[in-house]
Amino acid sequence: MNKLSVLVGAILGLVFSIFIFGIAFKVAAPTMFFKEITSTYDFDKTVKLIEDRINKQDGWHVTTTIDQQQEVLENGGEDVGKVKIIKFCNGKLSGEMLMADESKFMAAKMPLSISVYETSNGQVIIGLMNGYVMARLFSGTREGEIMQKVVRDMEAILGFTHFRFTIF
Repeated sequence: MNKLSVLVGAILGLVFSIFIFGIAFKVAAPTMFFKEITSTYDFDKTVKLIEDRINKQDGWHVTTTIDQQQEVLENGGEDVGKVKIIKFCNGKLSGEMLMADESKFMAAKMPLSISVYETSNGQVIIGLMNGYVMARLFSGTREGEIMQKVVRDMEAILGFTHFRFTIF
């Protein structure tokens, strides 16, 4: 009877732990995988500042800036307000990443993107994926080492906001 109680307790504990972990992950995921930074500048100045800082960062360049508000309006959507997506690339790091066939899947996230948008209350927000978490997910691999370089450069580009990647 004692062994059965221990087994039932262990199974219930495992099920409960999985349930709690699932809830915790669901709550943490938005801030874990995506970062938002409030800008102290207006919308246009924030976009220009980020573009200029990307182009001045060694090896990086803006490939395009998409006016997402215009795209949505021109293609039948409702006005979403000011939203721009800045696409940018580093040819050297991209080449390192895409050199091996087993890491070509990373092309799906190239070029990198930073969004700038204005909320309904007038706040200007910079949005981006959490490169630190991505680098940690690939820790110990060639892809992870390249992502660490990207993370350092992204922190330098966004240095005017005093931004640093963290797990949460």
